[in-house]
Amino acid sequence: MWVTGNQSDRQGVVAVMVVAGLMALMGVAALAIDVSQLIVAAQRAQNIADTAALAGGCDLPDGQTARSEAVSIVATNNSEGCGLETQCDISDTVYYGPNQTVPDYQVLGPWACTLRVSTHVPVEYSFGPLVGIEGATATRSALVLRAPVGGIPVCPMWIAHETPLAYGEEQSLLMGDGPHYAGIPGSFGFLQAPVGSTAAGFDLLQGYDLTDEDIQSSLVGVGETMYADPGVDVGSFTSALLAHQDMARLERGTSGDWASDTFEDYHSDNPRIMLVPMCTYLGGTGSNAAFRIEKFGAFWLEEVQGGQKTIIGRFLRYDMPGGEPDPSLIKHHGIFATKLVQ
Repeated sequence: MWVTGNQSDRQGVVAVMVVAGLMALMGVAALAIDVSQLIVAAQRAQNIADTAALAGGCDLPDGQTARSEAVSIVATNNSEGCGLETQCDISDTVYYGPNQTVPDYQVLGPWACTLRVSTHVPVEYSFGPLVGIEGATATRSALVLRAPVGGIPVCPMWIAHETPLAYGEEQSLLMGDGPHYAGIPGSFGFLQAPVGSTAAGFDLLQGYDLTDEDIQSSLVGVGETMYADPGVDVGSFTSALLAHQDMARLERGTSGDWASDTFEDYHSDNPRIMLVPMCTYLGGTGSNAAFRIEKFGAFWLEEVQGGQKTIIGRFLRYDMPGGEPDPSLIKHHGIFATKLVQ
């Protein structure tokens, strides 16, 4: 069969189109591979930025130590066999202190601070060099915030808000008969459970076997009002704090996983840690005696002497696991939480 000139031309055009199409498909496939590499690199950069920021956040408010720890964590994640290398040096970390403006976030309160960590993962393209593109760098950042906790489930006893938060010093925690508000009628230093709480005051004081609902329904914040519980006698508070079927705070906090805990080195869930509202007495007597929460204190329970009507504790600088930080709070609570916010 003879092939005419027109037919031959058409076959040649088709061949060129097929080759061009194949080259285009190969280019798209190559581009997809390079883009996929960049996406993987970006995810790795974000994961390590998050990890490094949280690790550094544990050292806040010491900005220098926090920045160094973040860089160290990035280096640790570059062990052999990890694949893509992540870059981060001290210049990639930024500390923002109280009252400063954090770009793309907000103005911090007088007790809040943040750490921003940026990480970089270079990617060498497999096919990009064919069109003059050697590679790219995926950059991601994370911002961790440390700030006073906005609302907490409290141990229902009150301490006068003028009481100095003297870190490490033993202090009397029982406000009945002084020293700041001597002679408040009907008040022995204890509070009723918050309105709506599903837990009894004794259970909150003991701090044992509380459900999530008990905890959430017992949250209180600065500025809220709580009322005295005149029904707490010596036997009740010693039972909750000292000895009661292996469930009192001191009993549990000195046994099991917490047996070796000390004031300087402790598990954050040790029952000896008491989160207590620090209040102003507003007036009233008996169960109508009202107290406004001014701030909170975290205290390490040292000793309970029922016969002497004495509860001794030491103030902690405490980071509350699972707490919600509020960077705008203007009062030092003594109780902080750390959280990734960006």
